[in-house]
Amino acid sequence: MSENKYLKAIDFRQPPDLKFLKRLTNHTGIIQHTKYSVPDRSLGYSVDDNARGLLIVSLYDKLFKDDTLLDLGTVYLSFVQHAKTKDNLFYNFMNYENKFLDHAKTEDGFGRVLWALGYTVFANPRRDLVLGSQSLINDIEDKILEIKSPRAIAYSIAGLFYLSIAKEAETKWMEYTDQLASKLTTLYQKYSNNDWKWFEPYMTYANGIFPYSLALAFIATNKKVYLDIAKESLEFLDKVSREKGVPCPIGQDGWYTQGKKKALFDQQPVEAADMVLAFLALYKTELNEEYLNKARDWFSWYHGNNVKKIEVYDEGTKGCFDGINEMGINLNQGAESILTYILAYLDLSDIELKIEP
Repeated sequence: MSENKYLKAIDFRQPPDLKFLKRLTNHTGIIQHTKYSVPDRSLGYSVDDNARGLLIVSLYDKLFKDDTLLDLGTVYLSFVQHAKTKDNLFYNFMNYENKFLDHAKTEDGFGRVLWALGYTVFANPRRDLVLGSQSLINDIEDKILEIKSPRAIAYSIAGLFYLSIAKEAETKWMEYTDQLASKLTTLYQKYSNNDWKWFEPYMTYANGIFPYSLALAFIATNKKVYLDIAKESLEFLDKVSREKGVPCPIGQDGWYTQGKKKALFDQQPVEAADMVLAFLALYKTELNEEYLNKARDWFSWYHGNNVKKIEVYDEGTKGCFDGINEMGINLNQGAESILTYILAYLDLSDIELKIEP
């Protein structure tokens, strides 16, 4: 494993600091936005953040055996349960007065919830969290194969993967994984060509989730086509997401449409995190150290290895700034930013705790 100068002060064998996550959490759930580093109550909560919170608590407990955090998991799971709609989807936003916005339902939220629930069942942190997750999975199972949004399919594959390898797993979860991965394969074959190795004619947000999910699908099904596409698409994504060799996520200020100029700014922390997850998923399949080095390289985006050479992670608050814009840093520190940072950190911890020091 090559040394990364930006990560010299980080020991992934030690747990990440969850101080800022706790700052954002109240008895209802995780407040989604801040004004600078102060929770902004006026903007309420999102199901995406609370699903990520549940995933993080389960992973943190699995790696570092700290059951004092599990009561946070019950807060996040309770929010997700309450967000379920009568048609077994999920409201995405709740205001601070605990009222859901009726129009705000997205398939992405469904997929992120399934990912968190599936991982919780696999990690088995505590009986109440496992039983609650299993019950909610049973409630929404009829919707899984109906999901059409490509990213929601990818998130769902992650949840199904962990269900498929959980103790006493049912073979149907592997079959569901295969069916959804086949849908992503069809998209890739439709839009990919010699110059564009991608699932859509554009790159927008959470791009790394596609190769990540297909790498997991390969592990679950042993179908090489999924691994081949995961490797090819991630290589392409990594190539177009760099400037002079430096990690440079697709910017949300215009994104990247095939044949047009890539947006450089409004780079979001979630993009760096998803690249870490994707490279580590490939590392787990082949134990190719290049993938581990690439994962660390992308994590170092948070710590100054970016086009502005600025810290995105805030050592003072233990929060994470909301991204990089043309002027420098976005000084707000929202929930998605710190949650995705912690998730990427923990995924690296999962690898490095297994490597002989």
